[in-house]
Amino acid sequence: MAEVDVLILGGTWSSDGDPVTEAFSTALDPIWFRPRMVAYPADYGRQISYAASRTAGMNALAREVAASPNRVVIVGYSQGAGIAGDFAAEVGTGFYPGLRAKVAACGLIADPLRPHRTALGADPGGYGILGQRSIPHIPTYWVAAERDPITSLPAGSPLRSVADLTEYWCLASPGAFLKWGQSVVDRANRPAGWQRWWHSTGRKHVVDTVDWTRGYLVDGRHTTAYVAEGHCAALAEAVAREVNIPVFSA
Repeated sequence: MAEVDVLILGGTWSSDGDPVTEAFSTALDPIWFRPRMVAYPADYGRQISYAASRTAGMNALAREVAASPNRVVIVGYSQGAGIAGDFAAEVGTGFYPGLRAKVAACGLIADPLRPHRTALGADPGGYGILGQRSIPHIPTYWVAAERDPITSLPAGSPLRSVADLTEYWCLASPGAFLKWGQSVVDRANRPAGWQRWWHSTGRKHVVDTVDWTRGYLVDGRHTTAYVAEGHCAALAEAVAREVNIPVFSA
């Protein structure tokens, strides 16, 4: 049985890895899986915008998949999950025709574009803070912690506007700031430019914004929950089964 390369994109400001991606990697059987982090900016406005970081991450993944001699599993956490999922969706729709046969599966941890009712295990409710993205023709598995606003946010949360407004946010230079301002204007002029959370039947969630923010900043719902509650281990098991490798028992 051939080895499987596992290409992992870390979360914001953690391109080299973090406790979440480490927990996932160590749950894989080292006899068959070769996990490694894919270098990309992983920035969100410090030096470059999220949009620019996304483009760099997509390009880095394409290079790594093309260079691998083995089957590949694409994995991402947080910002990295958004990028890995977008890349898998493009592979699945034929944007990279030479790579489709190499991508065996995709695993996404705290995906900001997770569709509703897609998580392994108990449904945490909600969907990604950036909206919902389908991934055709690539076996994909999501894990999402309850009360993680990045991936389990209710439809009626005002936090969705924060995500919409900051895609191009960057203060690295006056030119970058002007580009952000233009992106806000351009989005406002598009018919479907904004997530219309205020039209949702879940308007009660407006008053829960503080609780959801606390879950992200204080309670570890976007970080430690994925390790402590077994989400990373569950994803590793699902990926192993998908590529027909026995589940690893440490």
